Amino acid sequence: MRESIGVIGLGYIGLPLSMCLCERGFRVVGIDTDPDKVRRIEAGETDVQEDYRGETLQQRLQRHLAAGNFIVSSRTAVAAWEATTYLVTVGVPVHPETKALCDEPLRMAMENIGRVLKPHDVVVIRSTVVPGTVESRYVPILEETSRMVAGVDFHVAYAAERVAEGRAMEEFQTLDIVVGGLTEKCAALAAQTLQKLTDGQIHITDLRIAQLSKVIENAQRDVNLAMVQELQAVAKAHQVNLFELIQMVNTHPRVQMLLPSVGVGGYCIPNAYHYLSASLDDTTGADLPLFRTARETNEGAPQRIARDVAQSLADRGRSMKEAVVVVLGLGMKDGSNDIRQSPAIACAKAFQSLGAVVRAYDPTVAPLLPYQVSNVEDCLRGADAIVVGAWQPAFDHLDWGRLFGLVNPTAPVILVDPRGRLEARVLHLPHTTILQRA
Repeated sequence: MRESIGVIGLGYIGLPLSMCLCERGFRVVGIDTDPDKVRRIEAGETDVQEDYRGETLQQRLQRHLAAGNFIVSSRTAVAAWEATTYLVTVGVPVHPETKALCDEPLRMAMENIGRVLKPHDVVVIRSTVVPGTVESRYVPILEETSRMVAGVDFHVAYAAERVAEGRAMEEFQTLDIVVGGLTEKCAALAAQTLQKLTDGQIHITDLRIAQLSKVIENAQRDVNLAMVQELQAVAKAHQVNLFELIQMVNTHPRVQMLLPSVGVGGYCIPNAYHYLSASLDDTTGADLPLFRTARETNEGAPQRIARDVAQSLADRGRSMKEAVVVVLGLGMKDGSNDIRQSPAIACAKAFQSLGAVVRAYDPTVAPLLPYQVSNVEDCLRGADAIVVGAWQPAFDHLDWGRLFGLVNPTAPVILVDPRGRLEARVLHLPHTTILQRA
């Protein structure tokens, strides 16, 4: 008989995780409190983009539903009927303006699990959390609702996911996993299950270290990306291409700078500083000026881009209030249709605040925003500035020579293309004089 496992939360992480577990021979009961999402998944539909070994995530979902490897419900009790291990992927969002953390979804998930928890069950939290809250906040909820003692009657461990959206199917099954348990037995039981998921190594450590390591992984990338943002000004002052500069720097074997972009988006990196800061109370006397400054630098990137474009236009006697600005790609990163904390959308808002007419084209993102245009021709027609927000695979196959015949022909078009992908496709065109970097 196959081992059953419950996955709590079926978003950009939970659904690919569920499919990986099915691939590894588990029967998976997926739980999500969103009834519309549950209905769509039951029908074999998902907007999560993951291609792996020639098959989309939706194709895998349909196959595993048909084979009975995967069932989905909005009721945690359904998982309790057959599963003895729960993997929790419910996140802790950060409010984009106030920066307040909202862990209500995760607390509700803990309550729902606690109500159906059986003796000897294992709960593994895979969400990124404020370090220290597993033992101080979520374990007590499980104990109160189950009326059992954690580490004695049931087991709790923490093993944050480390995958990148778009590569989750591969990375869930290949990356190392860091595991911390409430007790040694808790950690060992969690490691036993997770080793069946990945070919990577399982690293067992202290519960607090496991929570901290995930947050610091993301915070380190935030700092690295902030340095890249500051180098934009250096490259501009020296009139060199930043992307090429970073490529040359990275030829040193002990240097690995990240690539430039219009900002830092998604659910992980932008939240890391806020999780880490929230874990430190006033009594510690600890301050995090480097992490805080990095976050401010990255968060301010879209506004700086808008100001630079406005200045480039003004230098040639043109006003932002009369300009049409095009944003190509709205995902939070290249190849993604996830728009949570998308820097491309932040750019669009920044341009709107300066009075520009904004249009955006992204064939992978549902038309939820008023400035989205359904086809690239209408988006580019008469453009005064073009911002490459997120490069989508469909962009590789467009006839940019024809499309650039649609932009404003009366003055140079301002181009913000941090990695030079669009620029590389149009440099050979006879009318490249219309292009000017911001």
